[in-house]
Amino acid sequence: MTTISSTQDKGRLLRSALLGNSIFSLLSGLDFVLFSRPISKFIGNTAPTVILVLGIILIAFAAELYLLSRAEKVNRSLVWAVIISDVLWVIASAVLIFTDLVQFTSAGNWALAVIADIVLVFAILQYVGLRKSSN
Repeated sequence: MTTISSTQDKGRLLRSALLGNSIFSLLSGLDFVLFSRPISKFIGNTAPTVILVLGIILIAFAAELYLLSRAEKVNRSLVWAVIISDVLWVIASAVLIFTDLVQFTSAGNWALAVIADIVLVFAILQYVGLRKSSN
């Protein structure tokens, strides 16, 4: 009995981080889909279609994260793909903020930075959870 509970405890952080990331991605995706025009204006008149498509992608990503977090045995390769995706999101956000490739408002830059910070926290928690679950 100790082995089962010990195994479950090892994977708890990873599963919780994946589930948290899933919830955050779902809520963000729904916001992007439902409020693409106001969000577009808030961040700097970005095309609402870009926000809408990003929202749809985030909803699909959230579903995948949820399924991954609930799988009987978590697929380590998929977790690595999620971690890499999250890190790429953070890097892309930094590039957008610091290069002015897209003309965001000051509030838009701050919103992008806050979202990137949250995504980075999930990437770190997923990495630590993955490491703990393999010990």
